[in-house]
Amino acid sequence: MAKYDGLLGQPVLEVEEPDMEGGITVILKDNRFLFIKIIDGKLETTSIPE
Repeated sequence: MAKYDGLLGQPVLEVEEPDMEGGITVILKDNRFLFIKIIDGKLETTSIPE
């Protein structure tokens, strides 16, 4: 989780509706995108840019 430390305290601008894969996208004020979805019962996240 250390790679997500930069997300702490960042204001959320928008949370998009679930996509076709069932994941949601969180758009943060620093223009970062956080993709969240559940795969095999586990939470999987991707941050762009990392």
